[in-house]
Amino acid sequence: MRPARGRYRRSLVVAATVLALGLTGCAGGDDYSAQTASTLQHGVLAVATAAEANDLAGAQTRLAALAKLSDAALAKGEISSARHAAIESSIVAVRADLTQLQDQAEKERLQQQLQQLQQQQDQKGKGKGKDKGDGHGGDG
Repeated sequence: MRPARGRYRRSLVVAATVLALGLTGCAGGDDYSAQTASTLQHGVLAVATAAEANDLAGAQTRLAALAKLSDAALAKGEISSARHAAIESSIVAVRADLTQLQDQAEKERLQQQLQQLQQQQDQKGKGKGKDKGDGHGGDG
């Protein structure tokens, strides 16, 4: 059941990335050149690819790189401040989603470790109970 949940989470991240960044921030048009649009779209693709591979930390890194590309495009006058603001807003939203997914994955990992430790403790407890009743006590 967990692998399906993982695929669902990755799909959510990919969908959020493509929709939030691809449609609002990197659609191209009269606002900026095809080269600038292509550069930003490659950044979006890198984020989506990392998220699809369940590399949430990598997706965060690529998202930061995309933010730098957007900032550089603004500084060079390749995109308008309105376009930059739309991209930045999308980046913030996707970053929040990725952070939430990372936190959830860490929580699940810790819960799994706790469950394993509890199972080990239960097995040790059962083993001790058997030893006590196997003729070690009494005057026999």
